Amino acid sequence: MNAVLTNHPSGASAARTITISSEHFRVTFPADVDRRDADLVLNTLESARSDFLHRVSAASLPTDVPTLQIRINASTGDFTARTGQPWWAAAATRSNKIELQPVGVLKRRGSLTTTLRHELAHVVIDAVSHNRAPRWLGEGFAIYLAGEGSMFVRYATKTKLSPDEIEKRLERPGSQQEMRLLYSLAYNQVSYLIQSESEAGVWKKLAAN
Repeated sequence: MNAVLTNHPSGASAARTITISSEHFRVTFPADVDRRDADLVLNTLESARSDFLHRVSAASLPTDVPTLQIRINASTGDFTARTGQPWWAAAATRSNKIELQPVGVLKRRGSLTTTLRHELAHVVIDAVSHNRAPRWLGEGFAIYLAGEGSMFVRYATKTKLSPDEIEKRLERPGSQQEMRLLYSLAYNQVSYLIQSESEAGVWKKLAAN
């Protein structure tokens, strides 16, 4: 594991970052973050990567997951400024970069491990589907792979929406509550697919997109 300390021209302690790396990930974090937390992020991602690639292989599918860059933001304000996401979002993934809320925030929410698995699941899903997975399928399957299903069950209602309707509303969820409802509905759709076709069937559905 390598570590690099970077001092930015401003000299402000908040601007100083450290980067550590493993075989498949590079994690950059503020210098005042506990190194053990950064190591935990790195190790959790490596473990999740091994798990997900094993699952893809079990579906007899090839995949190529790029080396990923992860940034742990110093504050929620920094996270929202860098990503354009609302304060209640846990992370944001684009291409081979994952932006995270501060580790302390994710720990208080009890979602550090599931957040890391969820974001990495999106990277693997995009790799298998060649970035063509519908949003409802990608989100629902990421929730399943991250082990977040029990978190979203409580948001389930008697609302019935088709996958196309979920897809359309996911483009612009108006609130955190609506997003959770839509994610719950997407997860329910994916759970039905897994029950009827198996997890391998969902991976193959993604690859066929």
